[in-house]
Amino acid sequence: MRYLRNKRGQAMVEFAIIIPFFIFMMYGFSYLGMFFHDYLTLNEMTRDITRQASVGISLDKIKESYSNKTFLTSVYTFDSDAIEMTIASENEKDTSDGQNVTVKLTAWLNMESGFWKSIFPEKISSSLTMRKEE
Repeated sequence: MRYLRNKRGQAMVEFAIIIPFFIFMMYGFSYLGMFFHDYLTLNEMTRDITRQASVGISLDKIKESYSNKTFLTSVYTFDSDAIEMTIASENEKDTSDGQNVTVKLTAWLNMESGFWKSIFPEKISSSLTMRKEE
């Protein structure tokens, strides 16, 4: 009976030592998950905008439809005025080949200071090129 009492105290001490590391690790995994969610959302937006531009929707209409777009986690922020779009020929010498639409989006870190600002990149960007449809 005396042997069991000593083991209970040992388990409590081990738990008290391990629980802060476990909580910190879970907190870190949640922030990492939020970072990847924002990055995947930015990639999805890039695909959508590039597709819209390749079928002939104007840049003004695209910017208007994405003007109030926010990320779910708010770790990063997106400004629709920062959409960069270029339309170029595949072959510079022969423009009859068709054209490619390239869209680049950038999102900026939404944290003023703190531990996570030193870990996350200041900005994330996504770029995609798609053939323009006639």
